[in-house]
Amino acid sequence: MRKLMLFCGLPGSGKTTLSKEVCRVTSAHLIDLDDFKKVDVDPSSVTSEIDPPEVRWKYYQKGVCEAARLFDGGVKTIVLDEVFHLAELRERINVFCHAKGISTVWVEVKCPYDIVKERLLSKPRIGHILSTAEALAMYQMFTEIFEPFEPCSQHIVINNVDSDFIGRSTNLILDKIEWK
Repeated sequence: MRKLMLFCGLPGSGKTTLSKEVCRVTSAHLIDLDDFKKVDVDPSSVTSEIDPPEVRWKYYQKGVCEAARLFDGGVKTIVLDEVFHLAELRERINVFCHAKGISTVWVEVKCPYDIVKERLLSKPRIGHILSTAEALAMYQMFTEIFEPFEPCSQHIVINNVDSDFIGRSTNLILDKIEWK
């Protein structure tokens, strides 16, 4: 089965760290949407504003098209990691994937601002598109506009609130998607 796991949540919530661990454990292929974003979004705006839905859809679509191409080449599981804050765009991804015979699982990572702030200030954000200060500012901006998920069986919520977040969450995700 072709399975696309989409990790979503506010900047700094831990979705990238968790998605990389899930990839490591499962040998899933990771597609970094930042690679597409860097082409489609003015770099000066990435750190100060949220790009409009039509711009987001451009790089989301490129990411899911790349996933479809990789699935056609034999890859079984792929991970995408992004905020995915708009319900309409999440639904467009689901419709696209369904039409291509791709199963989607949404993993929403939640983390309170005070914990995000403490973690971001404790270490550099190597390999991220946003600096620590920028990620904290974007966390606040996205908090105001993040649209809730409709209840569905393909939605897993992970609360990043303790030091065993990665191990506990990875096992929970794999159990829920029946990986083991």
